[in-house]
Amino acid sequence: MQAKDKVYDMMKKMCEEKVQISAVELSEALHLSRQVVSHYLNRLLEQNLVQKTNSRPVYWSTTNAYGIENENITSDNTNLEGNCKDNITKIEGQQEMNAFSALIGCHGSQKNVVEQCKAAVNYPPNGLPILITGESGVGKSFLAKLIYQYALEQKVIQFKAPFVVLNCADYANNPELLSATLLGYKKGSFTGANSDKEGLLNEADGGYLFLDEIHRLSYANQEKLFLFMDTGKYRQLGDNEWKKSDVRFIFATTERTEEVLLETFRRRIAVHIHIESIINRPFVERLQMLNLFYYKEAKKIQKNIVVDTHVIEALCFSKPKGNIGTLQNIIQISCANAFTKQINQPFLNITLEGMPDISNIQFSSATSRKLSPLKILYSKKLPQVEDDDILNLKEKFLVFFQEISRISYESMETAKLELVIAFKKLTRSVKKHLDLLFLEQNLFLRESYLEKCQMVMERYGVHCSKDAFKPMYCVLLMFQDDMILKVDFRKIINFLKLVSPKANYVAMKLEEALGTIITGTCKCLEIINTLFFQEYIVETIELQGLIVAHGNATASSIQCVANQNCGTFIFESINMPMEISLAETVEKVNAYLEKVDTSKGVILLVDMGSLNQMYSSIKNHLSGDLLIMNNVTTAIALDVGMKMLQNISFKYIAEQAKSIYTIGVQYFEGIAQGDNIIISCMSGLGISDKIKEIIDRFVNYETMDIITMDYKNLKNLIEENNKDNFKHTKLIITTSNLPNITTIPWVNVYDILDGKGERCLWEALKSEINEQKFEDLKREFIKFFSMEGIASRLTFLNPNIVINEVENVIYRYEQYYDMHLVGYIKLNLYMHIAFMIERLMTSEYHENENKIECTDKEKEFYDVSKDIFEEIEKRYHIKLSQYELSLLYDIFKNIIL
Repeated sequence: MQAKDKVYDMMKKMCEEKVQISAVELSEALHLSRQVVSHYLNRLLEQNLVQKTNSRPVYWSTTNAYGIENENITSDNTNLEGNCKDNITKIEGQQEMNAFSALIGCHGSQKNVVEQCKAAVNYPPNGLPILITGESGVGKSFLAKLIYQYALEQKVIQFKAPFVVLNCADYANNPELLSATLLGYKKGSFTGANSDKEGLLNEADGGYLFLDEIHRLSYANQEKLFLFMDTGKYRQLGDNEWKKSDVRFIFATTERTEEVLLETFRRRIAVHIHIESIINRPFVERLQMLNLFYYKEAKKIQKNIVVDTHVIEALCFSKPKGNIGTLQNIIQISCANAFTKQINQPFLNITLEGMPDISNIQFSSATSRKLSPLKILYSKKLPQVEDDDILNLKEKFLVFFQEISRISYESMETAKLELVIAFKKLTRSVKKHLDLLFLEQNLFLRESYLEKCQMVMERYGVHCSKDAFKPMYCVLLMFQDDMILKVDFRKIINFLKLVSPKANYVAMKLEEALGTIITGTCKCLEIINTLFFQEYIVETIELQGLIVAHGNATASSIQCVANQNCGTFIFESINMPMEISLAETVEKVNAYLEKVDTSKGVILLVDMGSLNQMYSSIKNHLSGDLLIMNNVTTAIALDVGMKMLQNISFKYIAEQAKSIYTIGVQYFEGIAQGDNIIISCMSGLGISDKIKEIIDRFVNYETMDIITMDYKNLKNLIEENNKDNFKHTKLIITTSNLPNITTIPWVNVYDILDGKGERCLWEALKSEINEQKFEDLKREFIKFFSMEGIASRLTFLNPNIVINEVENVIYRYEQYYDMHLVGYIKLNLYMHIAFMIERLMTSEYHENENKIECTDKEKEFYDVSKDIFEEIEKRYHIKLSQYELSLLYDIFKNIIL
């Protein structure tokens, strides 16, 4: 091999680790003099095989016809994700480059990241600064190099523009030296400055400066940097003259930027990109990484590789400490271990026994471990789905979601029919394209998915073929955080939960079973799954059925038999292993009851006497009757299930159970047997649950039940006009007026702090708590409503922290003026003070020099307020102006003595 070829080969090898290298680095690697290496580099430059920068020192890199790196771009701390050459399409004998095609997930979970990068690069005239955040090893440096590569491709920077990298951590303990490195310095400007030296801002002129570990940059250096970002000018240390440079910036950090970067500095970085850790990336992308990394090793050693299912699970369902970089190291070591032991074998078999020490990696099995291994063939290219085909398939789904988003959901039956028709049309149109996604590299995913589908089908009585699941598998594989659509998914999902609650429930159980396989999949999967299950599940069953039994699989076994024989979803089951306590089982039962409509009644089948004592613990989660049947058997479950399927009345089933079965039967009627307060909010159970949580802390659960209820169920019970439904109800708390109700006291939740609402709440609770506890309860309500209002409107401040500080401010006013503020005034103050703090933080308001004349009473208030707010002013670096104090005084003036 000629010397020139050796230089070129070493260049290519070193460019796999670094975008640009110097002649000195190359000479040291080849053990040749720098002059000889420079000679051959210039000959290679004449042949257009390498390129060099105009900077000092000169940096070199390999090139193609476009003057762009021809080899795979990798990161020195991640060795990330893809081979550019495998993603290049031939067009008229030329190579059309796409830098971001080297990024796994560029059309999936990282699509938004790529779009942000492209926008930042192309924005005229000089692009936008980019901040990349994420844990160590997620690929921040790799992405920075892709951004530079893309800028070269787009010709927004010159063909030989530099890419300069500085790790700020190297100068963490010497900010002055870092400043000198960035700006440069003049001879004699400090001790050791024996000659003039240009800084990195000059070296990166016309190209990119990538500052890694930016959180190690001192505040003083941040200020110097953002001054340069504003003006394009800087001054070297020891020089009074301004210099100019045209530099594009990329920053990276592992820290929370609001804690380590000046707000003024953050404001100048227009684009903020966050890269998720590997475990939060979609499963299909994690699997692609495994394929890629094992493929690289197979090419390197010229051997086929077979990866055992156990290994795939260990690597896909864990979070390596170093993220992607550590993952690739583990894969490389596993291949090295296998190669040593199987050097004479035609292929390498990768098993857990040959893996490096992974004792610190925690993972849970996603499969039964009976699936096919992963096969890597080094002689073939890594399988790729053609862009045109995959985009064509994806487009059909996008059109479908856009169509159903335009449906009017006012007419329930019409909307449901339109949804069914649209889904049928979709499944017919995509069938011929689905085989595109059934590639060898997705075999593990496909088999895992079908296995979980089969399990859910058996458990919930769904009878359909495996082929019918292909459209759902298609969505799972394609739409990984990729639904950049102006579609109101919430509206569609809420409608499906209303008209097809059982189908939606089974769809959610399938997602639960798939676990980390569907990490990153958006809400479109829930819609597709629910529409799919609609065809196979009967939605007209009014009663809810639940089986609870001791043992690892007793309840679920009975459930499978009953549901399959009934041909639809009748029963849910909760297994109770012997090591699980009754309290844990009750918690699971309550969680299920909260998900379903219990207003028509619940039938609970249990296997031991101890379980039928749980009524007192679950009654607050019921809005209808409950029938508990003891010593359940498969035959009893099947008989009861058939009656439920025929919609035989609840009371008839209860009466029949008592006369037919020689088992214990208990029937509980109504909402609750003791005194109760019902909370029902139209906005959903979320607010109701929070209000219940507050009241629960102050009342005795043995004498007072706090019940949350779906508003529709409450309205139905009221319209039944059965007084027994509410014979023990002391108060109803709701968010809207109730129909035709006069005998039961009720109050709007947002009026609970005014005089009338407060009296209603006190009347309901006065037998349960004393006046002091009631005052404490009101204080908690004020904090809650303040938190809800503040959280939705604050931009920068943490409402949880601010609310406690504001509470202390109000308390000090009450102490000084010896007064007690009523609820609505406190609420007003919570909101006003929190927003005042943020307003002062984000504005540059200056005190008017013309002081406003004020009364003695006002002056006293201003002096007191300055003392009260002293700590807050210091903490948030703000100053209360007289204008702000006058606004506060307007709130207080009519109530202070």
